[in-house]
Amino acid sequence: MSTLARTEPRPFAFRATALLLAIVGVGCGISVMVSARLGVAPADVLATGGAKQLDIAVGTMGWISGAIFTLLALLVRRPPSWGTLIGGVLVGQVVNLVIDRIPDPDPLVARVPMMLLGLALLYGSISVGVATTLGTGPMELLMLGLVDKGVSVQVARWGIEATTVTLGFLFGGQVGVGTVIFVVSTGPVLARTLPPVARFMGTQLLRASAALDA
Repeated sequence: MSTLARTEPRPFAFRATALLLAIVGVGCGISVMVSARLGVAPADVLATGGAKQLDIAVGTMGWISGAIFTLLALLVRRPPSWGTLIGGVLVGQVVNLVIDRIPDPDPLVARVPMMLLGLALLYGSISVGVATTLGTGPMELLMLGLVDKGVSVQVARWGIEATTVTLGFLFGGQVGVGTVIFVVSTGPVLARTLPPVARFMGTQLLRASAALDA
């Protein structure tokens, strides 16, 4: 089993910069996937559905859903850091600023690459943001809380996302092939990307003896 920790973490300024870039990346990834109209990530299914029901912006609904995930993370003893709270606000703001500036093409040949780009942005940004340990996203915070209790990354992520997609679908959220790909692949992807990124950052993600690369 590989270790997640370096001798010393990367400097705070390095990790804080990486966190801010990850926040922007998440907001852009969400916006690209919404514009591709081929399905969005589970949290964004809830955000698009809730926004439709409440007649508010997608980014604004993202703030509300982020607060819910943060409260659930508290219940499994994973309190948010300052970065989580700031990131929760900034991601929604980035979405509100970016989403109307992204092209909204009709041809499938343009929408499929947009969906894949959105997925890549989300996976890379989530991995970096979590590995900084300065501002784990609300959903990832809940995932790590479950992992602390012995649940594997894949099972924790799949359980959270299946529940979120179901609620978002009931609210009329955007569900499609992109959603299916995200739900099926995110757990395995993060289980493989988090360990090396955390090693690069010099951070320790888990409090208990559970392993991320399982």
